[in-house]
Amino acid sequence: MAKRLPTEFAINMNLHKMMILQQSELEYVNQQNYFDEYSPCHLYFVCKRPRLTIDPGFFKIDDKSISLKLRIHYPDKVKEHQLNFYNNLGTTDAKLESEYPYSKFKVITDKGVWCDAKVSPFVQMYELNFDSSFLDMDVLYIGQSYGVDGARTAPDRLKEHSTLQGIYAEAISNNPDSEIWLALASFNQINVMMMDGRTKFTKEELEEDKMRMMHVYNRLNWEGINEQQKINFTEASLIKYFQPPYNKIYKNTFPNPAHKTYSECYELDINSVGIEMHTTEMINCKMYSEAVEKSHYHYKKFLLHSPEERKSMFEIP
Repeated sequence: MAKRLPTEFAINMNLHKMMILQQSELEYVNQQNYFDEYSPCHLYFVCKRPRLTIDPGFFKIDDKSISLKLRIHYPDKVKEHQLNFYNNLGTTDAKLESEYPYSKFKVITDKGVWCDAKVSPFVQMYELNFDSSFLDMDVLYIGQSYGVDGARTAPDRLKEHSTLQGIYAEAISNNPDSEIWLALASFNQINVMMMDGRTKFTKEELEEDKMRMMHVYNRLNWEGINEQQKINFTEASLIKYFQPPYNKIYKNTFPNPAHKTYSECYELDINSVGIEMHTTEMINCKMYSEAVEKSHYHYKKFLLHSPEERKSMFEIP
């Protein structure tokens, strides 16, 4: 019979920060001061989405508006959409410049360069009046950017990260009509405690649980669990959830008490761990995979014990 305890604990890892960029831009991340010692970059996602280019032969400008033409490259077709913007240049003397492969462009006026941008991040800044699902990120791989000693952040580690370089190169080779992007992420720990007021426990069970409850509560809220172990089970949870094609470990083996990389969760007898991600405001697109539908919001909890051994704390008796 599955065991139920008077007090149960869960650890939820919530997405706190996310930045998307391409491999060549890693060296500039530190200059943004987006990640810091209080919210370091823990994990990275390697993702793909359709390649976006600008039509170098289309540019319209008048006193009120500026128009460009966006091209969205799919394996079997290319779709085009016109982008219209309010003309705040104070002039109509402007031209568009873009060189092959047309993934970057400039708008130059008689006063200088008005815009110098990559097409994808430029488009992503705006609320489009047509279907923008081409901006959504298909998750191919999830890995750690957190150093063992906690001192290295993603840009320092990932520039020379052989696994990332290999995955990135393979993804580019296998997806010639796609852009490959990195999503760097920082997660916050949210502790959940739940007391069972429905089940009838013996006096001995309640006394024993009281001591255990105080130990686990103090450990989670004051002493803290090992940071590396925390990132380990967050990575494992995300891999199990998204099932990225380039990941091998954890896809079918998480959770498992034999894994030493997050053993503290079992030592503390934690009931469940979970991941939660809201990407709307951070990157203005949805994330998905072959196993998970497109969404701005992702949540998944994992019971650390088999249903035969232990009841989920979120299951009503």
